[in-house]
Amino acid sequence: MPKDWKVAAFVLHIGCAHGAPAPAAIDGAPSARYEVTIFDNFDGAKVHACFEGFTLSHLSPMDGDAARSMGRAWSDHGALNVSAGRIELPTPTSAACVSYETRFANEVFRTRDSRAVVVSQGEWLWRPEPFPSDLDASVSIALPSGARASLPWAHDGAVYSPGEDAFYRNGYNVFGIFSEERFTVGGTSVTVARLKPRPTDAVVRQWLTRAVGTVASVGSEFPTKRLHFVVVPVDGMDRPVAFGMVRRGGGVSVLLIPSSTAGVHELEADWVTVHELSHLWLPRLYRQDRWFTEGIATYLQEVLRARCGLQSGAVSWNRIRDGLERGRRSGTGRILTSESRDMNRTGAYYRVYWAGTAFALEADLRLRRESGGKMTLLRALDLAQPRLASPRGLVHAEEVLTVLDEVSGSDFLVELGARYASSAHFPSTRLLDDPASKRTRREIMKLEPDRCAPSAESSR
Repeated sequence: MPKDWKVAAFVLHIGCAHGAPAPAAIDGAPSARYEVTIFDNFDGAKVHACFEGFTLSHLSPMDGDAARSMGRAWSDHGALNVSAGRIELPTPTSAACVSYETRFANEVFRTRDSRAVVVSQGEWLWRPEPFPSDLDASVSIALPSGARASLPWAHDGAVYSPGEDAFYRNGYNVFGIFSEERFTVGGTSVTVARLKPRPTDAVVRQWLTRAVGTVASVGSEFPTKRLHFVVVPVDGMDRPVAFGMVRRGGGVSVLLIPSSTAGVHELEADWVTVHELSHLWLPRLYRQDRWFTEGIATYLQEVLRARCGLQSGAVSWNRIRDGLERGRRSGTGRILTSESRDMNRTGAYYRVYWAGTAFALEADLRLRRESGGKMTLLRALDLAQPRLASPRGLVHAEEVLTVLDEVSGSDFLVELGARYASSAHFPSTRLLDDPASKRTRREIMKLEPDRCAPSAESSR
């Protein structure tokens, strides 16, 4: 493993002047104003937060890992009690200011020279409780001289506007000395924080533009209007992209770990980025339904790369066939929902990902066949976006499949999903070689480059 890694466990299976003033609260509305000062060595933060317009009893960390980051907390009246990371107020109040210090105990990545760090806001953003659903929150960030911040939230200068989900879901935050650029791809605004000089800005822009355009080709536009990439190049890797992960805490943030020596064509052809971005066609699902979300993303990574000329249709089919065979040999013999729920513990990744891919393939073939080619899985995902975009909390696969049945005019997807989810056996893959499906398989992998190549435009 490269020496400059300091990575969270999931990768294996981030004297200061005050920031810009926070916007004024709307009279009577619940408000939270956070002033965050990042320490000089980027290993923690001091936070001063003021709350008005609602009854506040305590501040909560996002999770148990975040709780370990808490140092001390105080108000104008003295020290506050901290228990399991939770900051207790002496009595509930409708207006209060609280200060606290945290250390970045769970860094995702820190550069070898310690000039930049990647962390989640769970390391420093404590949530007011009870949490008002209409909270007007702002975060101003003060940094050491010459440093910058890059977060996935809407902002005006150094003042950010985190949505409610920023207090409940992790995201990727970057603080320190690093490269940042902004551009648009189609109708999507893209921000890229890059922590090492290679690959260059030009290579990264071309790579990510191609990936966003490829995934957008599922429908008429990319499923989100704003994307935040954190690119952490690593030396000594034998793959173009070693790892990727999407987080949605207050906005879509995508961590990518490419080889520092990878060329643009290697990066464009690699599957990791297309896979991660494909997740955004679906909402966040419960753990037992990961077979569905991972299967859809895995299917799209192969179909879309063939559609957009990043690999041939024959290569895509061979990769699907090989993956299904690996999935057949994997797993613990339990039903698919159990495999999905426990795959981080059991290592049944192939079984989960490729059983889900088999579902996506069967669903796509049946939709095309039963509609005479007028409906496809990709078209159904596009039509479903208005009803699937940004739901509150996690959803079940059955809910998504119900929407897909309705928008596609089909009546089998919910039943098909239930059959896959409850089966302890790997599904049949006869559709790969069924002569009756040969023409449909060619149509699935049809090259359509005109749908895949929106240009990147600078938004600086």
